[in-house]
Amino acid sequence: MGIYTKSGDTGLASTMTRRRVPKDSPIFRVLGTLDEATSQLGLAKQYLSDEAKLVVESIQKDINGVSGELAGAGAYVDAQKITQLETAIDSIMGSIPEVKLFVIPGKTFAGAHLDVARTIIRRAEREAVSASQNGGVSRDLMAWINRLSDMVYALARMADAVGDVKTHKCSCSCKETSVKKEEAPPMEPITVGSDNFFEKADIVCRKVIEKARSEGLSAVVAICDSGTNLVCLNRDDDAFIASIDIAINKAYTSSSLKMTTKKVGELSAEGEGLHGLQYTNQGRIVIFGGGIPLYYNGKIAGAIGVSGGSAEQDEALAQYGEQVFASIK
Repeated sequence: MGIYTKSGDTGLASTMTRRRVPKDSPIFRVLGTLDEATSQLGLAKQYLSDEAKLVVESIQKDINGVSGELAGAGAYVDAQKITQLETAIDSIMGSIPEVKLFVIPGKTFAGAHLDVARTIIRRAEREAVSASQNGGVSRDLMAWINRLSDMVYALARMADAVGDVKTHKCSCSCKETSVKKEEAPPMEPITVGSDNFFEKADIVCRKVIEKARSEGLSAVVAICDSGTNLVCLNRDDDAFIASIDIAINKAYTSSSLKMTTKKVGELSAEGEGLHGLQYTNQGRIVIFGGGIPLYYNGKIAGAIGVSGGSAEQDEALAQYGEQVFASIK
């Protein structure tokens, strides 16, 4: 199937409600700028954690919905979507160090790409103002684009605070060096003299927080029982506020499905048998690493959920917590 129609060769194009409009008209400038913004966000995703990627992908989907509204597909933005953005912005900015100075972009690859996306969205807002003179741009849509630039600003500051998950690969001929990881010594048994699940969970949470600190991470650790009830929650001082819900839901996912969240992600990928599972249970199912079931005497006792780093870092910390739990006598 061909991707070209030749209908736009004369410099004219159509939307659902506009016929044969010049491609440099205000409405097409808005649509083109939003397309540029979502492409730039796609570039930023290459340097973000799996958790942050999901947020950015949600934004990209919303931009597509907004573009549809601008093209005449019906209202997509409402007051609730604006409130959702505002809530997310407040959550992110409340979880990172206060920004007191004017930001100079470029601290991280992720932050730099997000800052470029932010400036493109600002341009889209200006283009939308011009397009609104001819109608077709609702007040809610204008407000949403304005909040979107603030949301991407918040994501950029969070990316700068966390650091790049994936480093830039140069195209030069320099050789890559690899460091062989030393095997960790066997874990010494921890004696509590009790089968009390809370006591064990408390020890595991504290041990994982200590481990995370030794690796330069500020984490949130959640442990729930076999009924998915939260038993213990520890949050390091500098850990992201958003990581609280994520850690709890990772523990919930692993306990309720009796498998790691990493495995859940594999099984729910597009084309797999459980695709769509992540949209059930009021959105509590997590599909990236950091959640692991905990077993006692061959039966599931609960699960641990860790959030604070990349999916790989969270998974490694959760595995460490699993080892600690198994060592407690």
